[in-house]
Amino acid sequence: MAHYLDDGRGEVLNVCRSYFRAAQALQAGLFRSWIAPPIESLDAPVPETVAVVEADVPNLLNQLRELQMLAAPRVISAAADLYEAIRAAADAQFELHLRRPGSGGRLSDLDSEAFTDHSGRVDSALEEFSRTVGRQTVSMGGPDRDKMTRVARAIPTDVPWMRFLLSGQPLRRVPDWVAAGVDDAHEALQRDIVDFTDPGLARLHQDLVDALGHLANEFGGTFPPEDSDTLSYTEVPPEWKRTDPTRYYETLQALSQAREDVLGAYKKLMNAMSSQSPEPDPQAPVGQSFQITAGDNSPITMHAPYAQASHGATAKAGAVPDSSDTTDGPWFRSNVFWTAVSAIAAVVAAVIAYFALIK
Repeated sequence: MAHYLDDGRGEVLNVCRSYFRAAQALQAGLFRSWIAPPIESLDAPVPETVAVVEADVPNLLNQLRELQMLAAPRVISAAADLYEAIRAAADAQFELHLRRPGSGGRLSDLDSEAFTDHSGRVDSALEEFSRTVGRQTVSMGGPDRDKMTRVARAIPTDVPWMRFLLSGQPLRRVPDWVAAGVDDAHEALQRDIVDFTDPGLARLHQDLVDALGHLANEFGGTFPPEDSDTLSYTEVPPEWKRTDPTRYYETLQALSQAREDVLGAYKKLMNAMSSQSPEPDPQAPVGQSFQITAGDNSPITMHAPYAQASHGATAKAGAVPDSSDTTDGPWFRSNVFWTAVSAIAAVVAAVIAYFALIK
């Protein structure tokens, strides 16, 4: 767990920056398309602005897929919203070209409402992505990272009392070491007065503290057995089953519910904490590895081949096809063109992903 909480923010932040810059470039491309005239006719060559946007949108999707391997859930959600806003704007522009060829003027004049709505949505999504990455960068800084480590040490996933709770056994009897473990964990979390700076983590942490306190109180409502000198466990008095069955079963239900509340709160907090990606192993020059958590909370390690640019090599995305390459047929029907765009998008996406990783 300690290795999983290592500071891998540098690589994640570089990927987020690359994604943000690509989205900004697309925002500029979309604006150029809005103020450009619609296609003269359906048989005309591919409009330059359309070609640039339609080639860069798949590149952005590939960068989103890379970001999904590394970033926290809230960052991924904001990135996905940004992609959807850009994709919707590109689709709206494409439809306007098909509906009103040869109309003259600007594309934005053909549907001013669509221009305003889509431009505003892209701009808002860019701002939200920027804010989300900023909040994540601050919240996963030193104080929160240290707090995560202390929480993981206070309640290790393999501690015996936690394994007992996870077993789901009926709580007719509560071993003293289980009650003591819950008390110690509750006290350790309460004693740590340095709170999470991230509001979401702070709330989940408080939920766990409250759940542990409630379970400890429920354990306090059980009693040592009357016919034994041992203090190794407490129990719900078995005679209640005969003399007061309602109280007996209500007590068992309350104990069971308190246990489930602890397990649920613990799972939510640990999953939120483990969304922070570790940094790659610097001793592994043959490649870079990323550890992510699957839907069943099991770790998955992914490896990317090692590569290196040399002799000052650089790459540039978003190349504009020359108009001479698009004069053989209607721009919207050219299978050759769209196949070429897909190929270019795939190559550029690979280059962008590579430079985002080694930057």
